[in-house]
Amino acid sequence: MNNFITNIIDNDIKNGLSIKNIKFRFPPEPNGFLHLGHIKSLYINFTLAKKYNSKIYLRFEDTNPNNINIKYINQIIKNIKWLGFKYNKITYISNYFNLLYKWAKILIIKQKAYIQKIYNNKIYNINDIDKNLFIFKNMKNGKYKENSYILRAKINNNSPNFYLNDPIMYRIINKKHLFTKDKWCIYPTYDWAHGQSDYIEKISHSLCSIEFQNHKPLYEWFINQIYNKNFNSIKPKQIEFSRLNLSQTITSKRQINILKNKKIISNFCDPRLCTITSFKKKGYNSKYIINFIKKLGYTKRNNNINIKTLELYIKNKIINKSPKLLVIINPIKLTIINIPKYYIEWIYIYNKKNYPKYKVIPFTKTIYIDKNDFKDYYDKNFFRLSFNNYVRLKYSYIIKIFKIVKNNNNIKKIYCKIYNYNTIKNNKIKSTIQWVSCKYYTKINIILYNYIYFKNKNIINKNSLKYISVYGDISINNINLYNIYQFHRIGFFYFFKIINNIFYFKKLFFLNP
Repeated sequence: MNNFITNIIDNDIKNGLSIKNIKFRFPPEPNGFLHLGHIKSLYINFTLAKKYNSKIYLRFEDTNPNNINIKYINQIIKNIKWLGFKYNKITYISNYFNLLYKWAKILIIKQKAYIQKIYNNKIYNINDIDKNLFIFKNMKNGKYKENSYILRAKINNNSPNFYLNDPIMYRIINKKHLFTKDKWCIYPTYDWAHGQSDYIEKISHSLCSIEFQNHKPLYEWFINQIYNKNFNSIKPKQIEFSRLNLSQTITSKRQINILKNKKIISNFCDPRLCTITSFKKKGYNSKYIINFIKKLGYTKRNNNINIKTLELYIKNKIINKSPKLLVIINPIKLTIINIPKYYIEWIYIYNKKNYPKYKVIPFTKTIYIDKNDFKDYYDKNFFRLSFNNYVRLKYSYIIKIFKIVKNNNNIKKIYCKIYNYNTIKNNKIKSTIQWVSCKYYTKINIILYNYIYFKNKNIINKNSLKYISVYGDISINNINLYNIYQFHRIGFFYFFKIINNIFYFKKLFFLNP
């Protein structure tokens, strides 16, 4: 595994960095669930830690008490374990609030930071060192209201890099912190806390996605201000890699919260989202996801991936391992007139590629087919069941409509005949449809879902989630229950429970079969 990141690290080792001092971290914010984009960062950090036999920390960026939630912390930990990654230690930026505050005061003394007062929509910069220290202490002790004072770094207000325009280091937030409780009334910003936490934890290489490239000069400036060889002789080095951008799915926490507020979704686990938790609940195999990310490689050019690309990758992995079922979603009843009333024929099916190799299903006088496979009039462009069309029943006979009984244009009964393939002139069979015996079937409840937004439109699809009951063939009763099944011409589904002899499935992909 050689790439531009390992080349940088190997070059650092050649220039004197001890391999024992290599260390990485993964720094999630505990204000939502991890999604597919995070998996790339996870994979890169944890794979490099394994390559160099180094430590890696899971560090939560808990600098804003308004955004911290213990359920997100717990879920992130579960997600990382489910993906198979192992970290050496869990840390929190709040562990370092005392030291960050001490270093901020040093910057004030060095005249590298100053207090800014906001009063009556006017801004006043305070340049006196003692006054800055006095106000900063009072900010910490809760003497002032929110948005009345901030601490800024003194860098260059005219810099073309926005992040160097005297960035905010501390702001007043009068809210209890999940871990530090009421101890603090000021909280560090991400840019101030992140790099210093890397330095405190002796992280050698701070890996981040490419959108943080403009933060890098600020990252290095802050560390240079507090660098002390006696504390830690290693300066962490920021390295950017390509971001994983996903289309036709939702990863933005802002968008997800909008959908939650509109009650389109209930939580971050919704199957229409792209969170790791939703992948897990839908029945995805974590190894397939990791291998898919591995194929994307390490680059500085952003990966623009349609969610269907991941689905196709997983589909190709499972297609020959998933038992196939005949399932009818919109049933319509057919009666076969040229077999006896109590006729039953057990059809033995051999699957050359799919599991199981053999299964048995019953064929009876009455069967269900799907309404979408039927028309009560002749249509030369419709090759499924209609007048004058021969159609093959999957694994079974060829049928043709004999008569349709109607009452005020409502179909009451459909009568068909079965035929031997050799008796049909020219053997013109253009379609095969699924079917299920009306007498012997399995009750199945399924969750169907589609994209929340219509393609290329900011319009919500109100029918993106459906709960329906369907009929399935009885072979599922004779198969050791697998996690994933393929419903003929419908898609792949994840089996998750059985209650009162009813099987419950969730759709696995947005993709059709």
